[in-house]
Amino acid sequence: MSTVLDAEFCELPCRVLMMKAPPTADAEERLVDVTSRLLGVDFKAVIVYDDDEPAGLITLKDIMKWLVEAEDKNTIQVKELISVPLITVDIETPLLKALDLMRKFEIRYLAAIENKVVKGLITEKGIKEFCELYPHYLRTYLD
Repeated sequence: MSTVLDAEFCELPCRVLMMKAPPTADAEERLVDVTSRLLGVDFKAVIVYDDDEPAGLITLKDIMKWLVEAEDKNTIQVKELISVPLITVDIETPLLKALDLMRKFEIRYLAAIENKVVKGLITEKGIKEFCELYPHYLRTYLD
């Protein structure tokens, strides 16, 4: 089964669906502190900054793996689990181009930037949820 997105949806800019103010962490922070800070917050990814520059991303899956595998949980820093580089798109980029980038790099998150500043996070799940809420933007065909 292949999914075809409505042309109108594909041309919407990323700013329409981006998660504004995604969680952030400093690369030098201890992962245990970041995890504690984010408890109770609905997050799946954290944008990591190094020297005030967005450097990469840590996902909830990364954190769960750390919880299972780490022997000394108090010494691991965020920078040890960071996925780099941070793949970005301009907030005005059409969603189809954002989806194409996700497929190209086999990722589920993109940072949405404006004037080189991270303004939000585009997620594959967010796009899917939008299509479920507004099914007229989505048509499915059987191969």
